[in-house]
Amino acid sequence: MKAGLNINLKQSQKLVMTQSLRQSIEMLQMSAMELSELITQEFMENPMLEDVTSPRDEDLLEDIINQNLSGESNENLKPEGDTPENSYDADTIKEYDEDGKRDYLESVVSKHESLKEHLLWQAKMTAKDEDELTIYEEIITLLDDDGFLKKEDYDSFSGNNGEILKNIHYFDPVGCATSDIKESLIVQTRYFFPEDSLLLDILEKHFEDLEKLDYAAISKSMELPLNEVIEKSKLLQNLNPFPGRSFSKNEIKYIIPDLEVKLMDGEIIITLNEDWIPNIRLSNQYMNLLKNKNLTKEQQEYLNNKLQSAKILLKNIEGRRETILKVVRSIMNHQRAFLEKGPGNLKYLTHHEVAKEVNVHESTVSRVCNNKYVQTPWGTYELKYFFVSRIKGASDVHNDEQSSDLVKGLIQSLIASEDPENPYSDEELVNILKEKGVTVARRTVAKYRDMLNIPASGKRKKINMIKS
Repeated sequence: MKAGLNINLKQSQKLVMTQSLRQSIEMLQMSAMELSELITQEFMENPMLEDVTSPRDEDLLEDIINQNLSGESNENLKPEGDTPENSYDADTIKEYDEDGKRDYLESVVSKHESLKEHLLWQAKMTAKDEDELTIYEEIITLLDDDGFLKKEDYDSFSGNNGEILKNIHYFDPVGCATSDIKESLIVQTRYFFPEDSLLLDILEKHFEDLEKLDYAAISKSMELPLNEVIEKSKLLQNLNPFPGRSFSKNEIKYIIPDLEVKLMDGEIIITLNEDWIPNIRLSNQYMNLLKNKNLTKEQQEYLNNKLQSAKILLKNIEGRRETILKVVRSIMNHQRAFLEKGPGNLKYLTHHEVAKEVNVHESTVSRVCNNKYVQTPWGTYELKYFFVSRIKGASDVHNDEQSSDLVKGLIQSLIASEDPENPYSDEELVNILKEKGVTVARRTVAKYRDMLNIPASGKRKKINMIKS
């Protein structure tokens, strides 16, 4: 039996992502600054786009087209003589754009010297020769942001290079190039309180008790009055357990908000910050040039392709704007209490809830919130901040609307107003919250208290005792 041809038809679905769709998705998750860079790049490459504030000169139209078709250098296409005021000059536009950004940033951000730069400057003033300077540089470049060395690095340098290591200990800020907090505080005590042998003794022999604020144990072990131990410990407040952090401001990221949200006369006003985004449109001059019957077939195809690309870009920019505004408006409508009262008043909210409300996919909401910041009457927050979970373990019917943020705010408020001599235990906080209609487990209260960097009641009492 001869084998015959077996032809089967099979129907299948396949998602093909067009360039337009891909660009739309990418643009949605860009910040305003990233979008500005993309538009600037597109503007440079596409003659069909025109900057509203700086239109291209008509005399250069044909030259630019020919340049893009032939691949000639732009240097040979510049008009002779002085450049017209509004002529297209990519270098000029880029230079102007960069100068504007630099001027703005310099008005907001000042350059701070880093910890390592500060220490290296002192090392250059101290080192006897190039070989010694090399060792200084090797040690300093190994420091972390707190000013510490890893234990193994500290041990390796404390032998033959112990003197150099000790010199760095007493550079400004004092206490750097040590292995941990204890060693740093000991170095600082020797520098700032050279005559206080008792404080040094407490640090060297009872550091673990100091960490626990267990002054009674120190008092008993050293046979000293409790008040004297407490008074000595207060001196440590003048020292810095993390000496390098005073220079960490150099790592601060300065944020330009993508949106501003205000509450005016009960109405939520949302404004996109588009100051950094170039204002572009289709070039009327190039649109008219397309009607020129003298254009070659290649020129016609080139301009049509660029026109299509420009239209897609403008459509996606507008689509991004509309989607962001819709999503943010939905978020802020849900979080009106935050706009009215501030942090601690966020309600339970998920991506799914917003996506359903504005009729988009959850991934779209996620992309909108990615790398976006919003300026509010209470400060600047990442959009992700406004999505909070529902409290777990709640048994009260009212708790369906209670969020983790609200419970954190209540805990913070209760602790702020507690009696310093008799702070609330976690169990007492649970009972007070229950009276307010919020039923949560004790471990939940402890978890949120830790997230707020609030010590347990016993440690709070000791801290309040020291302050008083």
